[in-house]
Amino acid sequence: MKNERLIDLISAIPSLMHALFHDINIIELDIPVNRTQRKVLIVIDRLPGVTMTQISQMSGLEKGSFTAVADKLIAMGLVTRERDPKDRRKIMLRLTREGNAITRKLIQNAEAHLEQKLSKLGNPERRELMDAFGVLSRYSKKLKK
Repeated sequence: MKNERLIDLISAIPSLMHALFHDINIIELDIPVNRTQRKVLIVIDRLPGVTMTQISQMSGLEKGSFTAVADKLIAMGLVTRERDPKDRRKIMLRLTREGNAITRKLIQNAEAHLEQKLSKLGNPERRELMDAFGVLSRYSKKLKK
């Protein structure tokens, strides 16, 4: 595969994510978190025991910038910072009870939003998109190793 073709395909991913989420409405949920904080809460929920370094890398934020995001979530009472018992050098973030409740609302809202978006596709297109996401997920795990 030519490198130009690969770059075109990879650059389609952020475009697709924008198309899916650019107009998501959380105002009605009355949740006082910004977009970056929402992403971090969902990552922590989906990947229990994830370290601050891992979240920083996944979110594309420099460590210093990410630390400010984590500190704000901690100050809001949504997240706690804990040392990894297996490796004391690593710091993990965990949702508090309130953080978990807010994250549940965010995920429910995102799922409803995606349902509405995907309803514009026919069943074969929807199945194809879901299969593509499955393939991307599988390959991302394989490439991380």
